[in-house]
Amino acid sequence: MLRTKMASDFHKAPKAWAQIKHSILGNYLSLLLGKLGRNPIFCVDGFAGQGRLDDGSEGSPLIAAKLAASPSQPSRKGILHCINVEADETVFANLEESTADYVKLGLVKNRRGHFDELLPSILHDLGDATAFFFIDPFGTEGAELETIKTIASRRGKTEILVRYDDTRVKRLIMWATNNADSFDESHRKTSMAFRSRIDQLTDEQAANEVQSALIGDELLDRTALIEGYTRLVKATTSLRLSLSYPIRNPETKGHRYYLVHFCKHPDGYIHMANFMAKVERSVEGTSVGELFGAARSQMEFMAVNEHLAEQKRNESIEMIREVLPTIWVKRGWLKGRVQNRDLYAAIVDEFGWKVLRSEYIAALRDHAKAGYIQMTSSKDDDYTDIH
Repeated sequence: MLRTKMASDFHKAPKAWAQIKHSILGNYLSLLLGKLGRNPIFCVDGFAGQGRLDDGSEGSPLIAAKLAASPSQPSRKGILHCINVEADETVFANLEESTADYVKLGLVKNRRGHFDELLPSILHDLGDATAFFFIDPFGTEGAELETIKTIASRRGKTEILVRYDDTRVKRLIMWATNNADSFDESHRKTSMAFRSRIDQLTDEQAANEVQSALIGDELLDRTALIEGYTRLVKATTSLRLSLSYPIRNPETKGHRYYLVHFCKHPDGYIHMANFMAKVERSVEGTSVGELFGAARSQMEFMAVNEHLAEQKRNESIEMIREVLPTIWVKRGWLKGRVQNRDLYAAIVDEFGWKVLRSEYIAALRDHAKAGYIQMTSSKDDDYTDIH
């Protein structure tokens, strides 16, 4: 496998876009622990890094470890267990140091090596336990289809949150295209290797679309590669539900990469969509300084804009209210009963992470007041009758 070299300053200081990513991770893990935390849950961090950045801020291993030791629900203490993987010798030594207290508590295990090489033994150790995989490489390593397929094939509840660097995939396509017919044999061989790698990172339709745009110097559809990637994963694994959130620099609004969530069950799908929507509303409505000040915890900043501007909220509720009847007809739910989690998942299918859970529940309640539906409650496992 082609390995990417870690940038020398990768762990030097936090970036605002990394704080967005870590906020989604931490808050979702907390929810997962609250909902499923009667039996052990594992968080596998495939590219853990050193745990704490050079300025003292916390990386993903410490965010997960702190949650394992001090969950929001005290009864869930000790339920979450963290497995951190790191290949670099120096970075691993720092990881060991930063997580030492949690290792002593039996909540963290650190393993040195490459994620793809250690994955079989990790899956063996997990058995049938619920597991959340966080794959956050510097580059595209770890996002390959074969890695996702290996994880998806395990028994037990499985979710994956993976960083997808579409800019790097585009560069692979560009290089492979430009050197496929090179006079230099080594360039042709590298081009073929890149082609094989591209097949692991997006589907043929998307790769061809991007290649045509590059050759013709046409405007490139930013979503083509990520859509191809999610189609590829969903077509070849049991992970049939996915959300792709674009991580951007809050200051410049420049695109960085996608954070992609894959799961098998509607609950993970609808709740992850809600967290992504909260992040988006917070980033949209608050200054960078307010969001990412040095004193602000990455686990807290999503609450900054919890009370949305009334106009934005009302517009969103109205939009959902208008689309709901179309969803019911499309799904064949008229004059029938549907479980709320399936109803909510259908709404997420329609709107993705662009609407809040509170907004579509408000829209449903408006329909209930008008007599079009009857809701027992808004709980995921209750039912709604559609008249």
